[in-house]
Amino acid sequence: MCGIAGFLGPTPPPEAAVETTLSVMRQRGPDGLGVFRDTMGGQSLLMMHSRLAIIDLDTRANQPLIDAGAVLVFNGEIYNYLELRDVLQAKGHVFRTEGDSEVLLRGYLEWGEAVVDRLEGMWAFALYDRRREKLVLSRDPFGEKPLYLLQRPEGLYFGSEVKFLRALSGHRPTVDHAKVRRFLIHGYRDVFKNSGLFHSDIEPLPRASILSLAPDEALARRSKPRLYWRPRYAPLDTISREDAIAAVREWLLKSIEIRMRADTPMALTLSGGVDSNVIAGVAVKHFGLPISTFSMLEDQPDYDERTLIDTAVDWLGAPHRARKVRSAGFLERLGRMTHHYEAPVLSVGMYLEGFLAEEVADAGFKVVINGNGSDEIFAGYYDHTLYWLAGLMGAPELADEVAGWRETVGRFVRNPLFQDPNRFVETPDERRHLSLNAPEIADWLVDPTVAPFREQAFTDDLLRNRMLNELVDETVPSTLFCGDSNWMYHSIENRTAFLDRGLVDLMSRIPSRLLMRDGFSKALLREAARGLVPDEILFARRKYGFNAPIGSLLDRIDPDVREFMLMKNPIFDIIRRDRLEAIMRPDAALDGLDNFLFCVASVKQFYDTQAA
Repeated sequence: MCGIAGFLGPTPPPEAAVETTLSVMRQRGPDGLGVFRDTMGGQSLLMMHSRLAIIDLDTRANQPLIDAGAVLVFNGEIYNYLELRDVLQAKGHVFRTEGDSEVLLRGYLEWGEAVVDRLEGMWAFALYDRRREKLVLSRDPFGEKPLYLLQRPEGLYFGSEVKFLRALSGHRPTVDHAKVRRFLIHGYRDVFKNSGLFHSDIEPLPRASILSLAPDEALARRSKPRLYWRPRYAPLDTISREDAIAAVREWLLKSIEIRMRADTPMALTLSGGVDSNVIAGVAVKHFGLPISTFSMLEDQPDYDERTLIDTAVDWLGAPHRARKVRSAGFLERLGRMTHHYEAPVLSVGMYLEGFLAEEVADAGFKVVINGNGSDEIFAGYYDHTLYWLAGLMGAPELADEVAGWRETVGRFVRNPLFQDPNRFVETPDERRHLSLNAPEIADWLVDPTVAPFREQAFTDDLLRNRMLNELVDETVPSTLFCGDSNWMYHSIENRTAFLDRGLVDLMSRIPSRLLMRDGFSKALLREAARGLVPDEILFARRKYGFNAPIGSLLDRIDPDVREFMLMKNPIFDIIRRDRLEAIMRPDAALDGLDNFLFCVASVKQFYDTQAA
């Protein structure tokens, strides 16, 4: 895990800008800095790297990695590097390091751009192909590792973070106020629905893409990123539930095992839910691997999962540390995070992850693993069950499944849109629960026009279409963006156990009818993990999520908090100050407004950092 940056164009950045950028990059990679300069077809080429040493800790693995045929700067991990190394050695390649970066470089020399089809991992890399005089940029299938592009008159800049581009180019990016407005209206689900982030002149390289640039494309790119993988729903109706459970368990073991490869100790963010406990159970109970666990505790009953966490800790017998949610320092921490993000923090849960990252950093860990993506792969959200029930219309088992839902998770659903099991039978186009950050959001807006929530059409299957939108455009990209920012702020590598291309491809072949059972979501994951996780956790009736009420963070009694929330800011060109002033009264009801109020605080901090 590292940071990368670079430039291609006729007018290279001044040396002072290079040095400034290297100093900024050190936060992502404190274990080594490297620079490569050359010319490519008459254009100046600059490639920069900051290293966080995780695999092969020796300096021989520092980057840029330079070979007669190629030069590489790489951020991420190739989890199947040992298997690929064996294949490449059999083909005559000789390695001088023990790490995954050289496997990527030599894999490119052997297979060219097709190497990305063989990789299982997370990555953003820039590779200078000396043989063909081209610069190759790529990101992993899910976009776990970021890579941003900035086109300027002097050439093309690229980097792992927006602040790298700012430092290297000397250009202050332009805030995209329309994007900010959509975020305030729709929440984090809208942020990655087009190519931009929160700056109109910064372009993220798309996930699952590879871009090849010839020297004459430094100023005006003709080539477009090529998408090398796209998830799709193609069910095999003949598969049985037993075979599906066995296949899921087999792939889970493989996915988690290769993600535990590291030459430094591993930490796990542990909740009381199924996802993190499956990872811990596989690591500790199946493979006997050492792992330390870290949890966030909230006192509010609707969010308090310490009983389940205590059960998990006793079961695992692994070292454990917990941190309680608190309001002290909320605005200061939020300000630091938005400055590091160069964007608003996208939700309360994503803020809490950054809060927990401080605890993991204090304990000295450099690698952490989490269960993000499981809900989108195995169908774990409350609305997923209702989409699934809609797909059972006319089936003989529908009545029993509705009864099972009412006895399990249906008992705990607070959103009135989800309390009717026929919701998506009667209104299959209902999307209000996905888009509105607050009730009657138009009343909060200076311009009350609200564009409808958008989604792609992947398949006619209502549930699978929703899940694929979440995986590709909505929840997963937002979680990954914040996860990378939260952990790399503390120089910690963040691994996501379930975002495995093979696992997603497997689940795409399993028909939707097998995803739920007896009122429980994520039925295949729960059944596949039997014996590895306590049943009290596997079959807990309630879903908590990594969250907290806004009242645990934003103290409306504190006059300094009220002053910050109401002081002059560009946000009031978007939302009405009088409405915010009313809701900031300590006695004002916050029903349905928790996430919206958090987003307002986050956007205000973002605007302040952009003005600095």
